[in-house]
Amino acid sequence: MKKLNLPIIKKGIPDAKWLSMDDYLKFVNFHLKYTFNKKAYKIWKKMLGVNKPFSLK
Repeated sequence: MKKLNLPIIKKGIPDAKWLSMDDYLKFVNFHLKYTFNKKAYKIWKKMLGVNKPFSLK
């Protein structure tokens, strides 16, 4: 097995931040507005489609 040279974390884990539903909705809308690529999504959906007939025996 190959030995991994991983960093050693000396700080503790930060406290979890709880989001209200309004904050979560803002986060999701921000993600969709700035990171979602509609053109790439449409191309990907077209690639997933099956265009040949098939049957199960």
